[in-house]
Amino acid sequence: MSSLVDLNKTEGQPGCLKVAALVSGRLGAQELWAIKNISAVRCRLYVIRATQATAVSKYIRAHRLIKEYGLLRTASRWLGGLIGSRVAAKNRKMLDELFDVGALEDWWNHSDIRPHNVPTLNHPDSRSLLEELAPDIIIRVSGGILKPHIFSLAKIAALNIHHGQAPLIRGMWSIPWGIIEGRPDWIGATVHMIDEGIDTGTILWRGAPQLSPGDAYADLLFRTHLEAVSALVQILKIYALDETPRPWTCLPQEISAYRSAPGLWEWIKFLRLDQGRRAQVLIRKGIKC
Repeated sequence: MSSLVDLNKTEGQPGCLKVAALVSGRLGAQELWAIKNISAVRCRLYVIRATQATAVSKYIRAHRLIKEYGLLRTASRWLGGLIGSRVAAKNRKMLDELFDVGALEDWWNHSDIRPHNVPTLNHPDSRSLLEELAPDIIIRVSGGILKPHIFSLAKIAALNIHHGQAPLIRGMWSIPWGIIEGRPDWIGATVHMIDEGIDTGTILWRGAPQLSPGDAYADLLFRTHLEAVSALVQILKIYALDETPRPWTCLPQEISAYRSAPGLWEWIKFLRLDQGRRAQVLIRKGIKC
């Protein structure tokens, strides 16, 4: 692995990547931490920010959910979302403190990086902007599923950090699902290439944080994100040397599971487990480690 000195080259010379980091909505502590560390590779970095998550109306989205999951499951997801929004707000405050969001925001305000705003990440404006920028690497830092007309514009690779150990667990809310279903092997992160599936692309890195008694979701997400961003940076350094990272080798017996948004019962169970602090599977695993 080369040092950063080898990568401090001007644009247009070998070793200088053009990287487009895609984010959605507010730049929180997680996003700022990733962007700051990516920028340390001394690449030509562009940040593309979607001002909204999706252009699909609430009515159309509800209709699609009812068609896919049925009325009761859709209602359960909606009620669970009401609980989840409050929990998410508290966890954001905890993560802001763990990441020292004040220092990150100060860095962001004094950096020369200015985001290019688009309506959504899959919007035609986003495609036009990426065609103009012609990035070597596209990184989905946050936001929904990228469509082929977006991720295919990367000259070398489109990458994603999935907070969960793929292919064991794919989809959203993977770490909480690991807590609820007693699967510590789901808790971790994956850096993978983006393809047309959901978290099914070639895996370049996979790791898991140390589990300790008393861990909650925010603690696990914080440690997981630190390791995943560090791994992503090392992968970018390899690409900057005009080399290809070695794919991660999954065990043949690994069975892939997919989980979507939780419903009311899952949120209740998650809170009864105190977001992991009372989960026996994590306590036993932490003591064993």
